[in-house]
Amino acid sequence: MKALILPLLITCLIIPAMAKAQEAQTLFDGGVSHGGYGSLVFGVTSVNGQAAYLRGTRGAWVIRFGDGNAIHLGLAGYRTESDFDAVNWRRQGHSAPEMRTNYGGFEVEYVNRSLKLVHFGAQTLVGAGTVRYRKARDLDKRSDDYFVIQPGANIHLNITNWFRLSGGVFYRYAANVNLEGTSDSDLSGLSAMVGLRFGKF
Repeated sequence: MKALILPLLITCLIIPAMAKAQEAQTLFDGGVSHGGYGSLVFGVTSVNGQAAYLRGTRGAWVIRFGDGNAIHLGLAGYRTESDFDAVNWRRQGHSAPEMRTNYGGFEVEYVNRSLKLVHFGAQTLVGAGTVRYRKARDLDKRSDDYFVIQPGANIHLNITNWFRLSGGVFYRYAANVNLEGTSDSDLSGLSAMVGLRFGKF
């Protein structure tokens, strides 16, 4: 019996050491933390070749890694705050109708070194939008849905632990627009946005 004690003791010491040495590498280590934020967005964009005020909201789940880099996964929605004329209007004797549009969808953002005072991020929105005409009662079709993808880049400033200020430039690609007087290129355009983010980062 005593002869078995020493081998058992050695085995008990060796197996945990071997298990630790052979610990599997994983994509996410124990340094991952989670949070979330809500954001108000204000900006300007181009619609039908005309400048437009833009407002929006965002909400995202924050996944921050041990090195400070982070991924934000969430939803966003934007809308124009101004009315615009359909610049490609070709109906003789009829004035161009006023137009508004809104769009939104899923957003993903990669944020580099998010714990630094000033840092940057790259994000993309994939979703859908709606364009609609006002004061166009003589038209059979006054609205249409379209596909949208919006890549862009942000610069972030950490004001407090729970409040961040962001500013970015984006380009909105619109597709499958089927509405008289408006095309894909009319709804595509640059946007400049400022965001107020509140939450746990």
